[in-house]
Amino acid sequence: PPPGPATVGAGQASLSFPAAAPDARTVSGKYKYSMICSSNMNRSMEAHVILMNHGVHVESYGCGSAVRLPGPTGPRPFEFGTPYELMHETLAAESEAYYEKNGVLNLLKRGAATKTAPQRWQDEPTATVGGFDVAVCFESRLFETVTADLLQREPKDFTPLHVICIDTRDTAQDAVTMGTTLLALVQKLEAADLSQELPDTALQQEGGKPDLQYVLMHI
Repeated sequence: PPPGPATVGAGQASLSFPAAAPDARTVSGKYKYSMICSSNMNRSMEAHVILMNHGVHVESYGCGSAVRLPGPTGPRPFEFGTPYELMHETLAAESEAYYEKNGVLNLLKRGAATKTAPQRWQDEPTATVGGFDVAVCFESRLFETVTADLLQREPKDFTPLHVICIDTRDTAQDAVTMGTTLLALVQKLEAADLSQELPDTALQQEGGKPDLQYVLMHI
């Protein structure tokens, strides 16, 4: 289930915002990355902005059935493709004080500063999906959803796509903390040969944490 208002916590964490306007951003990384969470709102968007601010070629997606935000009586759903700005206007009109307090309006402002609307991974054509070198999921069940989606697609060019899971709780603070792990991972990947399976050293975490989940797909 989506997090409740008390656990989103976007009002208590520093959200990462794009460092430059879209036409002023420069890309210096070798590979193309996709960041995937459930609603393309918190974890994948935090990762999107962090990597974009470090010159990485990155996009972000959700892979749930809808964009679900914590509301006063339960999840407040929107369809994927609904502009962040429109969601912000809608929720501010419904209960600005509530959505300001639980941090959702801040998430939507960050989203609108980064791209137009949340995108759903499963709705992307295979040609687009095959253009990524790495897909990073932020929860085990989402990792399973993404790999299942890739398995049912008809491969185009059989290009390698490395799918990795960085398990991250769906809170703003945990999304910010995840950035350190993500940047360390991307540094390893940028130095690796992604035409073949990743070495174990690329998936090792510090502090005795288990290795990251990983599978190599071809699409």
